Amino acid sequence: MKKFLVDYAGAADESHMPRLPMIFTLTPCGSEKTLRFMQWLGFDIPAWLENDLSKTHDILSRSLEVCRTLAEEILEFAGGLRIPVGFNMESVAIRREEIEASLDLVRSVRKLQQKGSPRATPGSPSL
Repeated sequence: MKKFLVDYAGAADESHMPRLPMIFTLTPCGSEKTLRFMQWLGFDIPAWLENDLSKTHDILSRSLEVCRTLAEEILEFAGGLRIPVGFNMESVAIRREEIEASLDLVRSVRKLQQKGSPRATPGSPSL
């Protein structure tokens, strides 16, 4: 993600084009079954994350923590490159708690964007 954003910012500078908004998708995972389904769908889940989620007692809480951290990191990094970013939150599960976790993630990331902190890019698209 960081390499892509750096390459994108460089290409925009070289071509004297405005930086268009980038949309990132975050998807919480609440169970081993959902994790396997996400892999089947083609999600590229790093081995460290798969291992971390598999060993925790509360996959959903840990997954939400990882998603929030990623959102913060994306906002901060993209903001430093003056690239506006937005987020798409999805739930690939039919379990109510995982769907509600996606909604909780929307609220959490929206707060990050609205803080106006250095992590948020002014003019970023909304959720």
